[in-house]
Amino acid sequence: ARGPPRRIKARSIVNKGWQRLDPAGGGWGLFGWHTVPSDAKEVVITEGEYDAMAVFQATGRPAVSVPNGCRSFPPDVLPMLERFDRIILWMDADGPGQEGAEIFANKLGVKRVVSVQPPQGAGAPKDANDALRAGADLGAILDSAGSIPHKRIATFSDLRRSVLHEICNPDQYAGVPLPSLPSLTGAIKGLRRGELSVLTGATGSGKTTLLSQISLDTAEQGVGTLWGSFEVKNTRLLRKLLQQFGRSALPSAAELADVDGNAVEKLNALSDRFEQLPMYFMKFHGGSDVEDVINAMEYAVYVHDVQHIILDNLQFMLTRRGKGSWDKFDMQDLAIELFRRFATEKNVHVSLVVHPRKEDEGVKLGLSSVFGSAKATQEADTVLILQSDGQRKFVEVKKNRYDGTLGNCALHFQTRSGRYSETRESGIDASKYLPSPPAAVGGGDGAAGRTTDDPAGRRGGIFESGSKPLSPAVASSRPT
Repeated sequence: ARGPPRRIKARSIVNKGWQRLDPAGGGWGLFGWHTVPSDAKEVVITEGEYDAMAVFQATGRPAVSVPNGCRSFPPDVLPMLERFDRIILWMDADGPGQEGAEIFANKLGVKRVVSVQPPQGAGAPKDANDALRAGADLGAILDSAGSIPHKRIATFSDLRRSVLHEICNPDQYAGVPLPSLPSLTGAIKGLRRGELSVLTGATGSGKTTLLSQISLDTAEQGVGTLWGSFEVKNTRLLRKLLQQFGRSALPSAAELADVDGNAVEKLNALSDRFEQLPMYFMKFHGGSDVEDVINAMEYAVYVHDVQHIILDNLQFMLTRRGKGSWDKFDMQDLAIELFRRFATEKNVHVSLVVHPRKEDEGVKLGLSSVFGSAKATQEADTVLILQSDGQRKFVEVKKNRYDGTLGNCALHFQTRSGRYSETRESGIDASKYLPSPPAAVGGGDGAAGRTTDDPAGRRGGIFESGSKPLSPAVASSRPT
């Protein structure tokens, strides 16, 4: 007998980014599992619920949908799929969907997984639901599914669809944007998976502050984010993150002690919303071995589907090895090589802080200012330098492998919120960052009521209930 539903998924018909699961912490399951006979040896896995229904309606084949879109395949559901000899993945025919297909195949076992290849040509269906609505033969499409190519070998035929799709849809291949830093986003085109970014700047220039703000920008869009803070304790880092997330100063000890006030209630409400962000923290502090850090990163990517990893900073991972300057430079080069390889092979974005060499105070930093050999800047796809001339602070895009755009983006520190703004203002109004609430909640990609895909919403993930809006602060904690 089938048990009761584990959770209810609700999504706005206006913006796909507005999604939530009830109840919070209810565990994971597979939509459509009731269509799978107990003796079935083959199953179709789709990216969305309407796609699974389309496959089952058109072909009668058992079909299920992943619970969290193309960005996540919770390990909790893997045991449910162990009995199948053949698994057909039908992910969306876009960049994120095809990236997800490769990641999911590795989790499920590439020898038993085949994938529906994205169709070519204008007007080609994006997913199974589109194919059904267009009158396509879904059975024939499933029968044409092919194996995932070997990860180390490719031909143009293997890559042709992806290359042409990227040429025709360049916006889908830009990185996750940084809404709080639009000029920086315009320069680097967001944070892309499979890339390594290096950030440097003088001691006390605000590297951790900038990265904590960037990490909130990604996590608030549903991107799993992992922090490796080796210089600042997690508790202190989280205090900074809470302040930035609330876009306002945290209540003081006196305000919290006031029994007649509501500061405690506000702080707990803010903490509840922050707790729902897909953000994780490594339990390292001070000198740490690179191998231990890599192991923690691998676990977070597999279990939590982390896509953005922040390492602050490289020098703290080199203190336990080597006894001379030569050994230390060698270890730094090896660490950078490992992080570069990890970003590529695991298809995640790694943001790495590397301290600069000792320079005279007031001297503008350049690529050669990055500590160690030239390997850090050579391996990096993006190099950002925090600069200050005594009058102004700005982040300089010194290298941009994606499209070559370089330049400066002004930064103005807002004391109350602990955040940077690209424009001068007395404070940050939290209402500017609150997305418009949805007009209604329901399935948004069915034949009836399907809306045009929103790239920003597409990048979003599913948050658990109890947070509406999910980011950043509620009105009660907006700055006055």
